[in-house]
Amino acid sequence: MKRLRLLWNIIRATGAERVFTGFLMVYAGAALLLPRFESEMENFGDALWFLFVSFTTIGFGDIVPLTMPGRLITVFVSLYGVLVVALGTGVIVGYYTEILRARANTSLDELLEELEQLPDLSREELFALAQRIRRRHMLR
Repeated sequence: MKRLRLLWNIIRATGAERVFTGFLMVYAGAALLLPRFESEMENFGDALWFLFVSFTTIGFGDIVPLTMPGRLITVFVSLYGVLVVALGTGVIVGYYTEILRARANTSLDELLEELEQLPDLSREELFALAQRIRRRHMLR
């Protein structure tokens, strides 16, 4: 639950929810419009498939827009799709960066708690603590 909240905060901070929502609306609207201009796209499902193949840059070529409005719609949705994919990648990277930062802070907090109890630690616990500190230092 904590990770989902963190992901949602990153999405909101970047404004990505508006971009994603806008893309879904444009995608659905374009899928409704394309069958009106393109004879190859007989229904909404064909248009959804064509737009998906276009914006993911797979480009199977099984359906091709032949009219100028169809081509313009395709170009717009494809460019918007590339933007959404790039933004999604950035959001995911930001999410994992925050998780790693939180883990590092938690680990550091645990280490500080152990250091505060240094006089009470046994010889084995002191040795284990020294090893953890050495490993952390080597990772940097």
